[in-house]
Amino acid sequence: MPRRAAFDIGSGATKLMVADVSGTQVEKVHFSQEVPVSFAIDWKKSTDGNLSEDIMAQGMAVLQQFMEICTSLSVPATARCAVATEVFRKAGNGEKYLASVKEEFGLVVEMVSQEMEAEIGFRTAAALETEKVDDLICWDSGGASFQITSQNPGGGSLRSYVGAFGSGVTSAVLVEKIQGAAFAEKPTANPVSAAEADALISYLKEQLPPPAEWLSGKPVTAIGGPNSMFCVASEALGETVYALADLQRALQTVVGKTDAELATRPFCQGELREPAGLIVSKLCLLIAVMAHCSIAKVSFRLCTGSCPGLLISEERYAQA
Repeated sequence: MPRRAAFDIGSGATKLMVADVSGTQVEKVHFSQEVPVSFAIDWKKSTDGNLSEDIMAQGMAVLQQFMEICTSLSVPATARCAVATEVFRKAGNGEKYLASVKEEFGLVVEMVSQEMEAEIGFRTAAALETEKVDDLICWDSGGASFQITSQNPGGGSLRSYVGAFGSGVTSAVLVEKIQGAAFAEKPTANPVSAAEADALISYLKEQLPPPAEWLSGKPVTAIGGPNSMFCVASEALGETVYALADLQRALQTVVGKTDAELATRPFCQGELREPAGLIVSKLCLLIAVMAHCSIAKVSFRLCTGSCPGLLISEERYAQA
């Protein structure tokens, strides 16, 4: 049974999963972790559209630790697969960063399109499901974009509803468009008033693509790690399944709060959690998309980014 490593270098976190894989099944997980590296926020705060030296150094340090873990777990170089997502397509020096990863660690990183992100996310959700996936709708969201994906009727090809909003981008919108401040100069959006939160939701709904009919009234399976907007909502509510009304209730408990007040809540606990300044924007983005697309409910599945989907992508490891 082959042992593989999957790296998901996302816009908000860098993730690694090491597991033994059999066909389309992840049989035994030996290591799984995501570490916040706020590439999207750093990029949105830049004045030249590039990633800063500091954030790239932070990302390299995390990858150094992850590569050492792969070695300690006897994962050969040919069994290591890596992808990078939205922010590296947009940042002026995104490709340069990925080239430096290859030069430093010998790790080839595939910069995937948003359509490919959607496919890998769907594979991840399918790998986590124990039932048939014919009716599965997967929602994956990161620091700079989101993808909602399902199979077309009759199987075969996939269809997706995508948007250029993630937690980092939405936080920038909140500070700049709603609060009228400079994102690079404002360390946190908190406290966010109820009126500001409502204005952010309205703005996001106006900017989102027209809703997809196939999403209307349907339940979706949301995948993400401890810093995902789905996990924030789950921990705020104490539930892994929630509807729009539940999220609106959760939002009421975080507006008007300072960073210090939110830091005591479950979604801010733990060494590898993102700052409290992102909490309101995450919930607002989740609410905006659910309302805009008339999604019935969300069932959250905790996972390490899209790593499970990568681990079962035979074609990627065949090319390694």
